[in-house]
Amino acid sequence: MATFGPLFGNDDKGTLDLRSREQGLAEVFFTPSASRLRIAGQLDRPKTPIRLLRFDAEKSTTTVFPINTMPDSEDFLGPKHHPIVSIELVEDNSFFDEYDGPKNLQDIEAYLQEGLPKGFIKDPNFGLGLDRKLSFILNAIAQVEGVTNLRITDKRDLDVGVTDDGATYEISYRLFDHLRRDANRFDTKAQSSARRKKIQLAYSNLLSNLDREKFPVKVFDRAPDDIADVIGSTIADSRLSDKDRAAVVGMAAASVRTSIKTQRGGLMKLHDEIELASLDDLIARMEAQFGERTTELQWQKLFEANPFILDMAFNVPVLLVQGQAHVGGKALNGSGEKIADFLLTHKLTDSIAVLEIKTPTTGLIGKKEYRGGVYTASTELVGSVAQVVDQIDKLRSNIYQLQSQNRPIGLEAYGINGTILAGVMPDGPRRRAFELYRRSLAGIAVITFDELLLKLKSLRDLLGGNANVGPAKKGKATSQFEELF
Repeated sequence: MATFGPLFGNDDKGTLDLRSREQGLAEVFFTPSASRLRIAGQLDRPKTPIRLLRFDAEKSTTTVFPINTMPDSEDFLGPKHHPIVSIELVEDNSFFDEYDGPKNLQDIEAYLQEGLPKGFIKDPNFGLGLDRKLSFILNAIAQVEGVTNLRITDKRDLDVGVTDDGATYEISYRLFDHLRRDANRFDTKAQSSARRKKIQLAYSNLLSNLDREKFPVKVFDRAPDDIADVIGSTIADSRLSDKDRAAVVGMAAASVRTSIKTQRGGLMKLHDEIELASLDDLIARMEAQFGERTTELQWQKLFEANPFILDMAFNVPVLLVQGQAHVGGKALNGSGEKIADFLLTHKLTDSIAVLEIKTPTTGLIGKKEYRGGVYTASTELVGSVAQVVDQIDKLRSNIYQLQSQNRPIGLEAYGINGTILAGVMPDGPRRRAFELYRRSLAGIAVITFDELLLKLKSLRDLLGGNANVGPAKKGKATSQFEELF
């Protein structure tokens, strides 16, 4: 017999029993102390030892059967790592190779202290098995249904596998040691980080609050790789809170200038991802508004928040000068002021442009046939054209006054353009009528909402693949839109 340790008291000494069944095969059993049985309320328990180890020299295998030796636990003397009941250690150059297994309890003591790999508990009074810091390994393996045995072998590298009809999960000594080292490194860094935070907490509350001049408020530096260790190699965005996202965005913004030299490729990729995400979001919002009875004002707000859409509408780079812009025409009594939805200028020539926005439900071609196969523009479209023509005329008439009142802004009237954004593309013979009508207009362009959306989608495809947006809600405008796409 051999004794180990005190844990709860000097009389708390479990015993080991070595039993050799045949050449090269031996088993070790553990009997808890009477004090533990008393604490567990099992003094009347039959004196049946619990198997703790098995040595098989022929297979170069040592099997550990970890047990729960805590007497206040409901699972006292049961499997310590349930549902994993055993851990096999397989290696050609095993501890007992030279003499075919342990011969006595002194050999067992030597094996427990020198033969068990790092990361294993070596005291039988603690039930052997893996150190608590490595419980994450067993917790992960336990999720594989049917596995009851962990085998650590030198026959694998960094790969893993399930054998013995699904009962055994295999990993290599190399992978096990890699996981153990990483776990220790994480724990060390966490402890170091906790110490720094405690120091900063004490400094801020006990010293800076006492004397700001002598103990000025300061931010303690993070240790290298702190952020990388916290974030890890993979980020699951669905698990991030709004506070997490705000912190990530703020950190990225704060580090752009210092990171540009070493992380240029990553920053460019981030820039591209932001552009694509913004474009995807805009496309989705436009499609959603197609299916709703949105007002002109709602569309104006969308374009004000995303002014690059206006470049798409005019096919040239434009600068948004003013939404709901006053362009002149005011009578002496104060009435008659002309207001354009958007006043813009060409970024290179300063030439003025006006944009009038309607809604996707705006009719473009009259419902009734004028004569055989001929349709006229709708009253809404004709009125919009007249409105833009009048705004352009007022701009030309008041250009000098506008220039003098808005000197920081370049405003030139030598090539004023007007654009109307309205409706969706008609179908059938009305499409021909609409195309003929808008091509006959001089200085005024008419584009439809679905044409503008198609331009955005084409830009999205050009930048990075098909837009991943959901379908718009069903509605009148939406159904016309779907017929085209």
